[in-house]
Amino acid sequence: MRATALMLQQDLSLSVGERVIPEPQTGEVVVDVDWAGICGSDLHVLRSGDWVAYWPATLGHEVAGRVRRSEHPRFRPGDLVVADSRIPTRAADGRLRADRLAAGLQWLGEAQPGGFAQSMVIPGESLYAVPAGLDTVDAVLAEPLAVVMCAIDQVGASDPASVLLLGYGPIGALAHAEIARRWPAAVCSVIDPNERRAQLAREQGAQVLGAREERRFDLVVDAAGYPDSLIEAVHAAKFGGRVLLIAIGHAPSTVHPADIVERSLHVVGSVGFDDAHLERALAAIAADPGAFNPIVTHKVPLDEVPQFLADERHRDAVKVLIGCAR
Repeated sequence: MRATALMLQQDLSLSVGERVIPEPQTGEVVVDVDWAGICGSDLHVLRSGDWVAYWPATLGHEVAGRVRRSEHPRFRPGDLVVADSRIPTRAADGRLRADRLAAGLQWLGEAQPGGFAQSMVIPGESLYAVPAGLDTVDAVLAEPLAVVMCAIDQVGASDPASVLLLGYGPIGALAHAEIARRWPAAVCSVIDPNERRAQLAREQGAQVLGAREERRFDLVVDAAGYPDSLIEAVHAAKFGGRVLLIAIGHAPSTVHPADIVERSLHVVGSVGFDDAHLERALAAIAADPGAFNPIVTHKVPLDEVPQFLADERHRDAVKVLIGCAR
């Protein structure tokens, strides 16, 4: 089998080509991809080549589509599914588990070909059924929403009255939607210099602030990871407040320990999600798709993605979905 796919070469050139799709083995499923979301980590890999275990690479870990062929008893052709982005690692008990805290955890698209393609082969144990009545264009948001849900679970906050979101890209916007769902009384503020993202934040009910306003918040969420965002997040937290790091920042940052200790701050980072979070994300989206799908600002056909990225049109986007259907 062959499928059209986005191909990242080791020299970081990007093109649309064809991949050989292996025949599914026992327990595996061939999925025809409807939609695949572009994540901030995908953009980092496209710029750096980090984390890739094979070449040419086909990225894409936010994936929704339909089963074409199944060698797994839980799935039949035509079933709508979303992919679990975690590649299972061997845990200490000898079982294969997708443990987000495992040191060797890898990700779909980086460790093996992912969803920026018309089709892919994936273990059936890494698929979740889309709830009845939910379209794949909405279900594809379940993976990043699961990341957000898991991160917010780590905070341990109870009904924060005030929340500041640094960045209103896909993760920041989903964090806003999830915070509003959990804590409807919380007042959410956003700092994002991009006017399109700031306008979406306003439309979704957030206050948009200028940078470094002298206000303090119960919870500060770093969903941007820009240079010094950690410093700004710590600066903006109230005494006894919480700082949640979801974005994967790559620039060194100097934070004075006294700023954390003297104000009794709780600083937590979170990566990935647990099994229950993907199920919860699908249920939340199915219950109210309109709470989450406004973040989708661009839908780009697979064969137009290299030019879309070369033109840097993604910089004005919130969430970009790649249309991969045949």
